[in-house]
Amino acid sequence: MSGQTVSSPTTTGGALRSRHVTMIALGGVMGAGFFVGSSGAIATAGPSVILSYAFAGLLVLCVNIMVCLVALRAPGRGSFVAQIGGVLGHRCGFVMGWTYWTIWITTIGIEVMAAATLMAPFVHLPYWVIEALILGVMTALNLASVRGYGEVESWLSGIKILAVLAFLGVGLYALAVGRHITQLPLLEGGFFPHGGIAVLSAVPAAVFSMSGSEIGTIAALETDSPAANIARVARTIAIRLAAFFMTSIGMLLCLVSWKEYAPGNSPFLLVLERLNVPFAQDAMTLVILAAILSTLNSGLFAASRVLNEFALSGYGPKAFHDATNASGIPRRAVLCVAVASGLVALSAIASPKLVFAFLVSVIGSFIIIDDVLIVMAGMKLAPERRALGWFTLACLMAVPASMALYPATRGELALSAGAILGIVGIGSVVGWMRDRQDVRRASSFRGDEGMKIGVSVPVRNVPPQR
Repeated sequence: MSGQTVSSPTTTGGALRSRHVTMIALGGVMGAGFFVGSSGAIATAGPSVILSYAFAGLLVLCVNIMVCLVALRAPGRGSFVAQIGGVLGHRCGFVMGWTYWTIWITTIGIEVMAAATLMAPFVHLPYWVIEALILGVMTALNLASVRGYGEVESWLSGIKILAVLAFLGVGLYALAVGRHITQLPLLEGGFFPHGGIAVLSAVPAAVFSMSGSEIGTIAALETDSPAANIARVARTIAIRLAAFFMTSIGMLLCLVSWKEYAPGNSPFLLVLERLNVPFAQDAMTLVILAAILSTLNSGLFAASRVLNEFALSGYGPKAFHDATNASGIPRRAVLCVAVASGLVALSAIASPKLVFAFLVSVIGSFIIIDDVLIVMAGMKLAPERRALGWFTLACLMAVPASMALYPATRGELALSAGAILGIVGIGSVVGWMRDRQDVRRASSFRGDEGMKIGVSVPVRNVPPQR
């Protein structure tokens, strides 16, 4: 790895520690997409879903290696998101930034809705008020201090990890005493009940549930040793996630028939209820709520930092950059992300079948296009890793290919392609304008230098007057 120093456009004086970075990276994933959304993947592929998650885990590992290369080797300052523009050009930088930001504001909006749904039976207020309170509290936390954000995220992520470990412990005990619900549930209907194509069809859901671990590289910029923390997170986080996901999904398949998992319902809760675990409903509600708040918290952090960087670099409105903020917290960007995420949540009520459905449909493909740009930048910066890069690109292309082959996801793929083409078109215009600005700036710089030299050289050569 290069010994290049990685720094952030706004510094918080090393407010975060290494343990914060690790927990933040875990906090970006293992949200509702894992504790609830995994039921949909299981229903799609059956027992072979374990291969879908294995493939997704390998993909996340490869992409994280490329994220590390971009973050450490790219010239300039800031996160890997901002550096894509410097490596691949302004057009790619624009596409990367705004697709990544859209992914997070949509995810935050979904998590706000999920949290409000869980809290509605206990908080007797209108649904939209509960959503506003949840988003307001998490926004205030991000505005208060970076260290406070890191501590809260560590605790929330810790709850998720303990919950998974406890579930695995209960599952192992049930298997040891022969308390699985049905006989040989893993083999019921065969390993490929819906055919081999179903394995690829479940990959987008698995990839989406694992996405977000790259937040650790953004958080590492606000530590005392960003380069070391970026390398450590990229090297270890994907392996840890794969271990959590693979063991949990395997346990779910061993305890209850895959046919009983219904999309939209937590498979973990179903297993605990079938095993007659006391207070299973309340316990899982708390765990899922902690998971949702953790992902929401990490999303606000990542999306605000990206928006702040893009305001500084010219890819977004400069009003969102806090140039004089002594704390290093991009408050304007945090508030903008909160407002945008709130609008996403409200769109689910005002326009559930148009705006909200469109956003939910495109974010999976946005994740793929962002990963492709990361890999391309990594290959350019580290030619010795091109073999890994080509392998990762081939794996990434298998995801949209599977979506095209599976009737249920063809519409999502078509919407995503249209959205990406629109962003590319806007990015081309912005990139052309930035290129012209760079040319003018370079010409102006050369002219200024020439005038300085033209004035100074004769003056130095004039003999002193007698």
